[in-house]
Amino acid sequence: MKKVLSLILAVVICLGMTGAALAEAVEISFPNMWVGVNGATGWFNELKGEFDKLYEGKYKLVVEEIPGDQAYVDKIKVLYSSDSLPSAFNCGGYNLIDLMRDKLTDLTPYLDADPEWKAGISEVGLNVNSRDGKLYGIPQSKQVIGYFYNKALFEKAGISGPAATWDEFFAQCEQLKAAGITPVSMDTADSGWVTSLMLGAMIGTSDAGEAFMNTLQPTDYNTPEFIEAAGNIQKLFMNYTTSDAVGGKYEHAAANFYAGKTAMIANGPWMISSFYDASMAPEGFADQVGVAAYPGNVMYNSGKIGFNVGAKSPEGIEAALAFVKFFTSPHAQQRALEMTGEIPDNPAVVSDEVYPLVNETIKLGANAGRSINDFQSLWFANVVDEVSVQYPMLAQNAITPEEFAQALTAAAQKNVD
Repeated sequence: MKKVLSLILAVVICLGMTGAALAEAVEISFPNMWVGVNGATGWFNELKGEFDKLYEGKYKLVVEEIPGDQAYVDKIKVLYSSDSLPSAFNCGGYNLIDLMRDKLTDLTPYLDADPEWKAGISEVGLNVNSRDGKLYGIPQSKQVIGYFYNKALFEKAGISGPAATWDEFFAQCEQLKAAGITPVSMDTADSGWVTSLMLGAMIGTSDAGEAFMNTLQPTDYNTPEFIEAAGNIQKLFMNYTTSDAVGGKYEHAAANFYAGKTAMIANGPWMISSFYDASMAPEGFADQVGVAAYPGNVMYNSGKIGFNVGAKSPEGIEAALAFVKFFTSPHAQQRALEMTGEIPDNPAVVSDEVYPLVNETIKLGANAGRSINDFQSLWFANVVDEVSVQYPMLAQNAITPEEFAQALTAAAQKNVD
């Protein structure tokens, strides 16, 4: 009987220890936008598997899949409003720091305590993720963005290569249209990503425009450079894009380019892997695609908003930091470069296993005459939202470029009044 009781006691103790061990695993909540057809899905799943194995029993990564950039951003805003931010999140470059920093963890002391980690973050990466001397985001990549063009469609229209000036660009649009080819993929929903990239590149062609596109939280859009660019965007909408651009999302703009329905699309190197994906583009499509700097030798060449930490308790913050550190590590950045074409934030991260167009994009960034930042990283979040409200009216000539600029100015002023 003593032996039986001893055995039972041992089993109970073991079960108790096992239960305690399981209870010790700190949960890390992470809403994930890298799902489905997103180009980074494979990268995230690979890294998640490695993280789960490395921290088994210590941390438990709880992932909520939220497809679509805007749906993701909207969900994070709801969680913020209800004071229930997840342990960590990454909005794909959208600037939510200014809206949420009162509930975000200041990462400065943790980076200061880990000089090796801090040394791996670029200066532009630190700058774009900092506010008033405090760091709120850790980047894993940076923005190096030009535009892609279909060489076969250019040849069909008698165009030898990318335009050097915006006047030449619009002349090429006219040539493409005359050849029965729709020149440019555009969109208006979800901040009108590809359209806004064109807008920013047009603004950034001059000294004053370049300065504007590198200004954090501008409050006045009533400038000659912005209004002229808005007029050119209106011209593209009315004459040189697809019928589904108004109201369309990025996915529609991308699908039109993959299908050869448009000759150009503004986007970053993360799109390159899709050119080789037979489920998205025809076989051999990648061989038809070239990459170019915007007219005036303008490139998006800047830092990017990274991972934010919303955990509150000390153990929650520690767990979230472990997750963020792993997903921004040199290994993670190298795999993102190889698998998705994302340009690493850490300049020491390189790889020979990348698509040729990725290396071409990096060279264009290094040789850019003008380097600008993207609107999602710098503009107030409500201004980015307002862009999607105003674009359809601008596209349909219901408002003037001046009224478009004033609408964004009014939205920005709400943050300072």
